[in-house]
Amino acid sequence: MLEDVLRISYSDQKATWTFRKLDGTVLALMDWDVLSSESNPRLYKPYFFQCGQHLLAKILTEACAKYPTTQILFGHELKDLQQDENGVTLSVSKKNGDTLEIHGDWVIGADGGKSATRKLIGSRFEGFSWDQEAFVALNVHFPFHKYGYGPANFIVGGKDWAVCGRCGPEGDPWRVAYGIETGKSDEWVLENAKERLEKMYLPGPEPYEIVQAAQYRVHQLQVKQYKVGRVVLAGDAAHLNNPIGGFGLSTGMTDAGCIAEALSLVVNGQKPESFLQAACDARLRVFRDISNPGSQRFKSMVQEDPNNMPTEDIQFFEKLHNDKVFQKEFLLGGMRMHTPVEDIKDSGL
Repeated sequence: MLEDVLRISYSDQKATWTFRKLDGTVLALMDWDVLSSESNPRLYKPYFFQCGQHLLAKILTEACAKYPTTQILFGHELKDLQQDENGVTLSVSKKNGDTLEIHGDWVIGADGGKSATRKLIGSRFEGFSWDQEAFVALNVHFPFHKYGYGPANFIVGGKDWAVCGRCGPEGDPWRVAYGIETGKSDEWVLENAKERLEKMYLPGPEPYEIVQAAQYRVHQLQVKQYKVGRVVLAGDAAHLNNPIGGFGLSTGMTDAGCIAEALSLVVNGQKPESFLQAACDARLRVFRDISNPGSQRFKSMVQEDPNNMPTEDIQFFEKLHNDKVFQKEFLLGGMRMHTPVEDIKDSGL
């Protein structure tokens, strides 16, 4: 499946990521090619894939269709959940109003930030929301690459900060994300997007085409436990964070890999149920100790006044730009979100 994803993604081992100011001044350039000599066997591809979620979902849907025991039910809504020591029974509503009961040994709730699964097992988010700001996800066609932009660019600009990156292979739009005040209408967001692009974010005079501009609220939230009986939460159903730096998607995908492998070992009788609990606890710690603070750190960096940065941050950008060893450590930092099942320590054994 990984090779299928590669075919629909933008990927380049020699790609560069940048931190830059609004005027285009580069603060730090990160060269993914520094990882080409990395011998870590867990680093299958020493660079990032960038593709739209809709493209990834298509690959996953097609892969599931190859297995006769797998069925994807679109247009169904989870209404109730009951569980005991032997399994879980779901009550599901169809679009036509009919109700369907589904029974399973286990349930994984990977149903997003508004997760019905989370609510039905009585779990609640804890943390905080960024109440004074909303984010805008703007998809736009413009040749940023002609002006030295790599596939991901963090624009340090105070209240006018932005993140600009590719959404997929050549020909796909770029994503420009930035912050606005809350309470704005969708019409205002679209008009403001045009103004921002023309005055601040577009590095050249070529025409542009806005594909989509959507605003959303941002949070730093997490449940207290990922496993409740025979129900496990993963991804946005278990945690939410601001998207700067890609911590949310990366953590959700590594949740899925770890929890799926651990559950497989339990279902096949190779590990006790306590091993799945240990895997869930490990994933909780990854978000709590790495992803959540990491995303807040990235947010604070891009929202700094680029002309009045603290000395420690100036030194950080200089070191990141000039020190290849430090740059390599920084780029490999994403692997801290990965939890190989062989590393899980089960205190219940």
